[in-house]
Amino acid sequence: MAEPTRPTGPTPRILGLETEYGLIAAHTEAVPPGTPNPLTPAEAVVELYRGTPQALRSRNRFLPNGGRLYVDLGSHPEYATAECRSIGDVVAQDRAGELILRAMAERATAALAERGVPARVHVLKNNRDSSGNSFGCHENYLVRPETAAHLDPGFVAFLATRPLLTGGGALRRSHDGAVRWTVSARAPVIHRVLSPDPTRVRPMVLTRAEPHADHTRHARLQVTHGDSNVSDTTTALKLGLTTAVLDLVETGGTLADLALDDPVAALHAVGEEGAGAVVVLEDGREMTARDLQEAVLERVEGRAHAVGGVAETLGLARRALDALRTYGGPVATELDHLAKHAVLERYVAHAGITWDDPRLERVELAYHDLTARHGLADRLRAAGHLASAVTSEQVGEAIRRPPADTRAALRGAFVAAVEETGQQASISWTHVRLDSPPRPQIDLLDPFQAHDDAVAALVEEIRTTLPRNPGGRSGLGWLRTGLGDLDSGVN
Repeated sequence: MAEPTRPTGPTPRILGLETEYGLIAAHTEAVPPGTPNPLTPAEAVVELYRGTPQALRSRNRFLPNGGRLYVDLGSHPEYATAECRSIGDVVAQDRAGELILRAMAERATAALAERGVPARVHVLKNNRDSSGNSFGCHENYLVRPETAAHLDPGFVAFLATRPLLTGGGALRRSHDGAVRWTVSARAPVIHRVLSPDPTRVRPMVLTRAEPHADHTRHARLQVTHGDSNVSDTTTALKLGLTTAVLDLVETGGTLADLALDDPVAALHAVGEEGAGAVVVLEDGREMTARDLQEAVLERVEGRAHAVGGVAETLGLARRALDALRTYGGPVATELDHLAKHAVLERYVAHAGITWDDPRLERVELAYHDLTARHGLADRLRAAGHLASAVTSEQVGEAIRRPPADTRAALRGAFVAAVEETGQQASISWTHVRLDSPPRPQIDLLDPFQAHDDAVAALVEEIRTTLPRNPGGRSGLGWLRTGLGDLDSGVN
């Protein structure tokens, strides 16, 4: 039988992010050193939801913007973006999640103060806590089933060396107290290339068969080894460059000649050393991580891409690889680990301290803190020390509305309608259903489908015909998610 013909041009692609956030309740009054935090993580989660309006109290819910907000294992708040067809939409949706969680944390802190509890809730967009626990940022790419089933080994090599561009940077303190700067906080906890288990065996790529779409046509490639990024230009670069490489593979190209002898060892080396890390290829050759990324970039440059924003991110990748020959320079405000390193460097100089001073770890946490008062990101952007790929207007729009060109538009309209009217409903990534009064389930297996007559008619009926329930539980209180375990419901 003849091999199936591969398309010569890129096909449209759905993208999304799901981010697990750190959560801590800090003292607001002076306490002796070593005093435990005023709330455990589980108690802080309760306060995070209790301190918000009734509409945000459900711990596992879809939002009117098409995304999903829930609590993951380990009492981590997690936000999954809606399905998106452009890099800009994903970045705006991701930033929208930050602001939603910021508002929840600030309301929780205010509620604690009203009750006389001297505690402040912080939500952190980072990848580790002081106990050594790690939590992730997962990227989701809609691909062909055969792409996910048989990953190009060169694609794996690309992922293993990608942290030199997309790492979030981290201070690492060894057992003897010495502190060193590393490029990636997430890389050291990754120990497999592939695995269906995202918690006990953390892989670079998660292999669970959950496409959240028609499985005969689509698969969902879940990349789980990347850092959570404060810099949204780095988020855009991470998504855009990976999309470009997938386009290459799915249109007949290959990176197999760049396959690594030990991808996990290479990932660990790059996470520690960055661009100059030497990696060993399967054929015995040695390359620096920067040179391997350069080889990948040369193959994807100049090609057509169906996802909006990819070309711009390839331009940043080119500038970044050139700049990383001397660690930074022109892209110091655009790459997360460079921007964060510069913040710490300025603090060291200003405070007249050394890099092993414990105060520097507090500054590192502030870089990841979502709260407006204690976090640094807003101030860094305002001062020109942290570039941005989206405007505040785009982020505000993404809080309120889903992308208009994917299935998220249908889900978002349905969620908004049942929230406003207090109807009982069941919602997942792939269906919506009105439960009281009962209506047939409407399946949404095509993630590119932005209009459906049945959904539109049901939304209209909810808004104009059905009785409202203003005296009962809120719409979200009635909302049920038709999902399995919490960790599986991602886009």
